Amino acid sequence: MTTPRVHVDGRWLRDPNGDTVTLRGLNTVDPWWGDEHQDLRGAEYTETLTRITDTERGWHPRVVRIPYQHSVRSLGVQRTITEYMRPVVDLLKRRGCYAIIDFHRIERWDTNTIDAELREFWNAVAPAFADDENVLFEMFNEPTEPYGNGQTDWDAWKETAEPWVDLIRSHAPDTPIIVGSPRWSSYTKFAQDNPFSDENVLYSTHIYPQHYEDYDMDALGAVADEYPVFVTEWGYTGDRDNPEHIVGTTSGYGQQMRSFLTDHSNMSWTAWCADSVWEPRMFDTDGELLGGDAYMGVFTKEFLSENA
Repeated sequence: MTTPRVHVDGRWLRDPNGDTVTLRGLNTVDPWWGDEHQDLRGAEYTETLTRITDTERGWHPRVVRIPYQHSVRSLGVQRTITEYMRPVVDLLKRRGCYAIIDFHRIERWDTNTIDAELREFWNAVAPAFADDENVLFEMFNEPTEPYGNGQTDWDAWKETAEPWVDLIRSHAPDTPIIVGSPRWSSYTKFAQDNPFSDENVLYSTHIYPQHYEDYDMDALGAVADEYPVFVTEWGYTGDRDNPEHIVGTTSGYGQQMRSFLTDHSNMSWTAWCADSVWEPRMFDTDGELLGGDAYMGVFTKEFLSENA
């Protein structure tokens, strides 16, 4: 399967032939972290990545989102590019998959520190992958505070973040950029009244079980009626020892998410997380897929297969 460059056209992603594209797939752990903790996970990172993109095993992701946080903080940006970005992007291309390079920060979006870190990351990463047609960039995983004032916070976020989009675009004229929002990328609905000016931008949102109950899903759907929305994280676990917001079941959350995503056919998504440690997890430490009402592995694999 090929991975031609996609671009935003109205509320859709399209390929060079003008055909609509909806990307559905998986999240992995940070690659460096995966290798450093393979004793916990039961497999090397590349082994896991190869397994979850193996169509002969019944896996049909069209995109894989790779969070880069531990890698960069442990090795620096340049070594991360050489050792843990380039090999992953190339492997996914060979497997017929798109790759989302995710600047995986979870912190305030209004500090000089995050501004400097983000600029250092994208000044190195964007030019290194500008020519890779199977790559999308996720500018900032989960901006947290300030939040609490809805549209006002979105407007302030946009004013802060638009120069970051311009920075990436100066290095990578054609790469789609996925943009988050305050409150852990949950303010997506406010994009409708004040969208970014760049025409090749998608709006991310993260929807876990508690969020599905608390968010205005109709408002999020209304954004998708006008702009491309990418649910870069969704998932659940029935294990109540986990943070409350990710606790859910196949019957009580998974089925509803599948219906919501299916009803919005231009809404791309990557399920979190194709791992045996990072929660919500899809595998046990022996590499066996977890299923039933309490785990999302079997459900997610079947959902991807339906849209293969």
